[in-house]
Amino acid sequence: MSKQEDAPLQAGGSAKSQDLRNTDDLFAIRGGATLDRGRLWLDVRNLARELPPRPYVLNLCEDRYLFCITFLAALCRGQVSLLPPSDQAGVLRDILDEFPEGYVASDRERPPLARPRFQVRPPHVAGTAPAMDFEAGQTAVIAFTSGSTGRPKACLKTWGTLKTAAQLALRGLTLENARLTVISTTPPQHMYGLETSVLWPLFSPLVLHAGRPFFPEDIRRTVGNAPLPCLLATTPTHLRALVRTEGEWKNLCGVISSTANLAETLARRAEQTTGVSLREIYGSTETLSFAMRQTANEGLWQPYPEVILSQDGEGAVRLTAPHLDEPAHLEDLFQVEPDGRFAVLGRSGDLVKIGGKRSSLAELNRRLTDIEGIADGLFFTVEDERGECRLAAVVVSALSRGEILAALRPVMDPVFLPRRIHYLEEIPRTAVGKVAKEMLEKLLSSLDRPNR
Repeated sequence: MSKQEDAPLQAGGSAKSQDLRNTDDLFAIRGGATLDRGRLWLDVRNLARELPPRPYVLNLCEDRYLFCITFLAALCRGQVSLLPPSDQAGVLRDILDEFPEGYVASDRERPPLARPRFQVRPPHVAGTAPAMDFEAGQTAVIAFTSGSTGRPKACLKTWGTLKTAAQLALRGLTLENARLTVISTTPPQHMYGLETSVLWPLFSPLVLHAGRPFFPEDIRRTVGNAPLPCLLATTPTHLRALVRTEGEWKNLCGVISSTANLAETLARRAEQTTGVSLREIYGSTETLSFAMRQTANEGLWQPYPEVILSQDGEGAVRLTAPHLDEPAHLEDLFQVEPDGRFAVLGRSGDLVKIGGKRSSLAELNRRLTDIEGIADGLFFTVEDERGECRLAAVVVSALSRGEILAALRPVMDPVFLPRRIHYLEEIPRTAVGKVAKEMLEKLLSSLDRPNR
């Protein structure tokens, strides 16, 4: 069963009743209906007339098509879309407190947020309208970082930035002329979800899929039932679940992954399971995506065309790209090769130093979750009785402590082996598979399950 049900629109033909491969104007698939670009812009114009006259909108629509037309209708009205890093009530309240003139747009009933709420309903007016474009300098969104390293940070993006970045990614991934349905497991409020499942279809022949399948079998069924070959945009968290399922992956042409480092072994297992190639894209809320790699075969990242990473003598890296007004200083730690490819060594705030040796928590987490029999897990730092930094871990696994340590020893320096391993039924993560800082702190304060 899907996490959300798509109510069919009245206009549009049955997605299964026609050959869509040569339908150049096709834009979206929603429930049992197909929607062309003329219909998209009619829905945008009609919705724009209904939106409240406020400068900011917190777009919480779960249906990806309704999210898309709300996003574009807000642009028509000169409104800025606020994109939260998660749908936790406290996070949403913080954003609305920062933008008190905003209102909430949603297609679902939600707990009250002390702001005007606009109900986005499926449009039912048939017809078409000409395409629209917007001024490149018009502010389109304010997206917020995930909060995995602290309080979410607001990142302003113009329409021109989003458009140029999408076109850059499409060229880098050779998708600019692809006729595929993009099925995403990531909400459109997240920058990765916005880029791949909304912006890419807007600026290419790729087709938006309105749903968001969540469970592995649901994802496989959605891909198999789509009227066009599919590109699956997902995360390492979902991939770990997908590789444990059985069944043939029909109608799938490729997989895109992002939001966290993908282990090489998981990438290979995903390719073996699905029978298609997997590409990982690299970026952030601040920069959008700017590089890719085929993780099963490549350790280094390849920047998109016209993207340049330059590294000074102290290791600091600047990103120069067509969609950025000025070079961006990158917080992660990199090793840039002479040919422009690069390796990611970890986040500057992610490094741990124990016994004079350094590693990153991201790399340690990758090694941990790469172990067969660990469904999820992460490292965290603790202080011993002498006030020195030590490492512990939490896992979702039936493996014993001894089995986990035995699997880690060949791939990890002994100083980084976890002193304690805690067991949980589930690690709380956001919709894109991350653990926000406040979620991690709450999790660690509740740990009381002993080592096995």
